[in-house]
Amino acid sequence: MPNSLSDQDLKPVSGELIDPRIADVEGLARWLDYAFVLPGGFRFGLAGIIGLIPGIGDIIDALISLYIVNRALQLGVPRAGVARMMLNIAIEGIAGSIPIAGDVFDIAFKANRRNYLLLKNYLEAPRRQHGHDRIFLLVALLLAAAGVALPIVGFAILIRRFT
Repeated sequence: MPNSLSDQDLKPVSGELIDPRIADVEGLARWLDYAFVLPGGFRFGLAGIIGLIPGIGDIIDALISLYIVNRALQLGVPRAGVARMMLNIAIEGIAGSIPIAGDVFDIAFKANRRNYLLLKNYLEAPRRQHGHDRIFLLVALLLAAAGVALPIVGFAILIRRFT
């Protein structure tokens, strides 16, 4: 489950013992990503509301989200884990900057909750989580490289075909 959030992951913590080292992170993730419930059970948080502020909402959300990354650094999370957390924030910030559709994405993606779960997994099973993060980052790097290379190759093929 390194890359997806299940319904269980999105439920508010109740009766679960939270590691005191990251209780603040869980609280921040809850308020930002899933504190409120709409009819039908869909959850959202303050990040979705902040993201509605034109121009600066997603920047403010990303800056607040960096608190979780800072806690991860304080707790000694490896670079791969920190990079994955930063990638989550970047995905949410970049996609969230698209008018309307980006705001819906921002509410659904829940980068802060993802980062809280990553941090929690590092504290519980650091070696396993580190392996998952390295694989995730490798796949993300390959996808980014393909996203850059494919249009260039396609453009080169078109130029050769018409010259």
